[in-house]
Amino acid sequence: MAKKENKYIWEIGSPPPVLEQHSAVKHRIIENYVRNYIQTLMSQAHIPKLQLTLVDGFSGGGCYEEEDTKALVDGSPLLMMRAVREARALLNLGRNKPREISVNYDFIDIESKTIDYLNYWLNGRADENAIDLEDKQRTSVRCADFLSELPRIRAEIKQRKFGERAIFVLDQYNYNDLPMAEMAGLMRDLKGSEIILTFNVGSLLTYISDHAANRKPMARIGLEKHIPWDQIATLKATDSQRWRQILQRHVAHGIKTETGAQFATLFFVRPLGSNTWDYWLIHLSNHYKAHEVMKDLHWDHATEFGHELEPGVFMQGYDANKDDCYTQQSPFDFGPDSRQRCIEGIHEHLGQVVTGLGQPITVRELVYQSASRSPGSTQHYLEALKVLHQSQDIIVCNADGRLRRPAKNYNLSDVVEHSKRIRLI
Repeated sequence: MAKKENKYIWEIGSPPPVLEQHSAVKHRIIENYVRNYIQTLMSQAHIPKLQLTLVDGFSGGGCYEEEDTKALVDGSPLLMMRAVREARALLNLGRNKPREISVNYDFIDIESKTIDYLNYWLNGRADENAIDLEDKQRTSVRCADFLSELPRIRAEIKQRKFGERAIFVLDQYNYNDLPMAEMAGLMRDLKGSEIILTFNVGSLLTYISDHAANRKPMARIGLEKHIPWDQIATLKATDSQRWRQILQRHVAHGIKTETGAQFATLFFVRPLGSNTWDYWLIHLSNHYKAHEVMKDLHWDHATEFGHELEPGVFMQGYDANKDDCYTQQSPFDFGPDSRQRCIEGIHEHLGQVVTGLGQPITVRELVYQSASRSPGSTQHYLEALKVLHQSQDIIVCNADGRLRRPAKNYNLSDVVEHSKRIRLI
């Protein structure tokens, strides 16, 4: 959590910070993702053991006060531990031979009083049996700068067996606290690593301008070259909504490019009040299944997330010479009609891709090519594919080359090709 605002201060003997609604949403996503992540990896009953590292690099004190009830509730470190406990119990329900979920925890914060509070809260929750003793014993709590701890954490993860699996929760407050190069190193060096990142894009967009003071923090995190500095003044002068969308395309493209992640989700958390869009909750992964699990959670938490770009497949980056390719959008918020809007947008995109290719392509390749630029999960892509198939715009074969009829579900190994059939209208 943030250390630079007074509302985020933990001190034993004083009430903890208030948990605002948008942070509560973010915490639910983190808790649910850790639980679903473990269950997905252990979905095959014959897998006996999972080794995992969970890192909270800006951990805070582990406890908050609810806005309405003033009740004390757990922060992200404890929520991850509770998620592991729940997944462990679900996976071993009715089994004679337990399956092992072995998790190492690294909780880091730069403020000593915050770390004192986190230790105090962890010990209390362990005494209350709210977390498993084995998890408490495998927990490292350190007062330190996260970046200074990264070499140690990386080395310890690499020493563990079974795939170097790790989830980094990086709830930074300032958008310029974490260089993209550091995250790229994690994605590159640890084969099973993922990052759940808070990125205050609202602050970036509000204050960005072509001045040295703005360029310096962007250069520090490695995004300077992705910002159209010479266009900012003109963009701001044209349309208050449109310039935000264009800059979002540039920043989104920069984050995915500089971190080297194969898959990324970038959705705004929607706070209450007049400030409709504030920060992105970003998930970076090199594994499509993990990407899909996170997207499904966003759909489960409808109306709490969204973006200001196209509902189907949006473009990253911006080219003024192709301005007519960019559509003005109302915010996409996973609302009542969003599913149909998403499918229609993906349908249009897939039709253009398959027609332009002129050769066969697997469903897997079709999905993977644009997954990071769409709110749609696999099911949305398959439904869009079915619409194309029913209209005879494409032909679909299975992996053995047999023609398929339009169906509710397709396999990622199926092969799609533009139909040469001439239709009279």
